[in-house]
This record gives sequence, structure tokens and C-alpha cells, in this order.
Amino acid sequence: MKRFIPLALIVPLAVAGCSSSSKTTPSSPTTAGGSTATTAAPATTTGGSSGGSANMNLGNPSSAQTINEAGSTLLYPFLQEIAPAFHTMYSNATLNPGPGGSGKGISDAIAGTAQLGGSDAYLSNSQRSSNPGLMNIPVAISSQAVNYNLPGVSGLKLSGDVIAQIYEGKITKWNDPAIAALNTGATLPATTIVPVRRVDASGDTFIFTSLLSATNSAWQSGPAFGTSVTWPAVSNELTANGNPGMVQTCQATPGCIAYVGISSEDAAQSAGLGEAMLQNKAGNFVLPNASTVEAAVSAGATSIPANLAAPIIYEPGAQSYPIVNFEYLVVKDKQSSADLAMAVRDFLAFAISPTGGSTPAFLAKEHFQGLPSSVVPQVETAIASISS
Repeated sequence: MKRFIPLALIVPLAVAGCSSSSKTTPSSPTTAGGSTATTAAPATTTGGSSGGSANMNLGNPSSAQTINEAGSTLLYPFLQEIAPAFHTMYSNATLNPGPGGSGKGISDAIAGTAQLGGSDAYLSNSQRSSNPGLMNIPVAISSQAVNYNLPGVSGLKLSGDVIAQIYEGKITKWNDPAIAALNTGATLPATTIVPVRRVDASGDTFIFTSLLSATNSAWQSGPAFGTSVTWPAVSNELTANGNPGMVQTCQATPGCIAYVGISSEDAAQSAGLGEAMLQNKAGNFVLPNASTVEAAVSAGATSIPANLAAPIIYEPGAQSYPIVNFEYLVVKDKQSSADLAMAVRDFLAFAISPTGGSTPAFLAKEHFQGLPSSVVPQVETAIASISS
């Protein structure tokens, strides 16, 4: 798989919003309520870390500050990688990242037990309205793979519609005619399919079920999409906790299918799992890589709302990969002290800076891409609003 590189100048992203109980397809707008040493932008009190014009009031806090983060297991490895370089930049600021799933990230940010909540899902309308001052801050772009354990089968092609039918229990064998029709000439075994899904409230589930909702009308009107959904009862389904758990469970289960965040894709391939080519809106089958992810972002873009909530699912375009998303850090605009607010601003600015956390070295390690330059000014404006 090709390593990702930061996105170049592209148009902004599509507007949409949803909640975990929404029956609206993700593409339909709703009412918006490494260890590698790097350098970053100067720790000054003016200017933007990535070329924007917002005054983010950055600098080394006057006392030691720890920023607690919890949430997305897709985002977690990236935060682990960039935390030491951030502390080198700001000696009085330390990021303490932790996993747990996007649902935990959002709930911990709401409760105030973490200053930052990592999430692959943007906040729902109800979460924003119930928690004034809670913000979505996108820090990178990622994607999601669909993996399978089927020895001897490579280059498998799947569509969102077929995957939905698998997770509904309607397609139960790998040589089912619907799968065979997508894989002309391939020899598919009569192995029983074992669907694996997340048991924790998960942004990976959010973006995965967003694709199923966009491509299968029964799924759209049934489970729909969210960090947690009411999954159809499938007798032999398995559950797993976090992306590492998805990889481990699928590796141990011949016939499995699983959705895995791209930052765990190296582990999935090391485990011997296949990576499916997914059918995009244009009818082509593509893998997640730098060019197909960038194509999706470019093709689906018109504008990004003030709340920064924007899906990038099943976008048009011949080469667009169908499961692409922002990686968010959910944060309150009011922190408990001026020093903590500065530390939070410092980290968020560092994370999106092309000379800080969003260097090619850091991004490529997790198969992430940097934010589109057209989005950065809005993100910097949001960061600048964080105060005590």
C-alpha cells in the first residue's frame, strides 16, 4: 500500500451533519446546528502555525500543563507519535493520549475528564446543542479499510451494498452469487462469512455504517449510521474492542470480514488479512491510498460549515475512495485556566502544522493526510477561540 502524503491545494469539503439516530444518508445535508524529530511554527503569540491569519495566541505556558486525551483508536497512534515532538516544542505542555473509542472520546470531553476527545465522527446536532461551546477540531484526514481472512483469495472486490447484506445476515457464504458477480473469473470458496463489528461506541463504526447507509436503502432505513447502531442479528457475528481488537479477531477467524481504521492497516496486512477493493460511486474498485483519498476529498468538496462537521463518504469521482473522513479532536472552548487553554491551543496548532505534527513523516506513518489548505483558516479560527 502506498504511503500517504499531505494534501495539496484543493477545494473545501462537503457540508453535512447527522446524529447517531439519523436516517439521513451521509451525503444528504441536514440542518447544521514518530519518533522522528520535527520542527514546528515558532512559539509566538501571534500568527498561525500553518500559514493562516488567525491569532491563536501560542506560547510556552508559564506552568507545567498536562493535556489529557481519550478516544479514537484510529487517531491514537498518530497522537502517540507526535506527543514527544510537541513537548520538545513547548516544554511546559505535555499531551497524555489514550484510546477507548470515539464514543469515549466525546463523552470524556463533555464530562471534562479529558481536555481532548479523539473521534472519527463529528459531533451530532444534539451533542452540540446540549453542550454549548463543544467544538469539532479536525486535525488530519484518514480512511478505513475493509479486511478479510480468506487464504488464497487476493484482490477481492466488494461494494457497500454487498457488505451491508453481509452485516444484515442476507449473504452468508463467500461464493454467494452477489459477491461472485463483482469478482468475475475469481475462484471463491464456500466458506461461511463471519462479520466482525466493534462493541465499543466507535467513530470507525460511524464511518463504516455511513457507507452502508449511502449504498443500501434497507440499511439506511434500518440501522442507519452512528458511533453505535442497532446491528441486525447475525448468528455467527463476532465483536471486538478497538482497531487492534478488530485485527486480532479477524486474524483468528477464517472467513471473517472486518472494518479497520487505516492507522491499523499495517498491522492488518502483517496479520495476513486481505484488503478489499471497494466500489466507489462511479462504479470503479479502488484501494485506500494517497491518490484515491485525495480524489474523494476533492470530488466531494463545496464548502465546510462553521461547526467543521463534514463527512467525506461515497463521494463522486472515478478514483475516489468511498470511506474517507476527518480525524477530530473534540474540545471545549473554555478551559479551567489560561495556561491550560494556551497548552490546548498550542497542541492543536502543532497537530495541524505542516512543520509540526502534520509533517510527511508523521502522517505517512499512520497513512494519514494533512488538512486541505482551504480548510486550515477555519480550523485556526476555531483554535483561536479557546480560552479560560
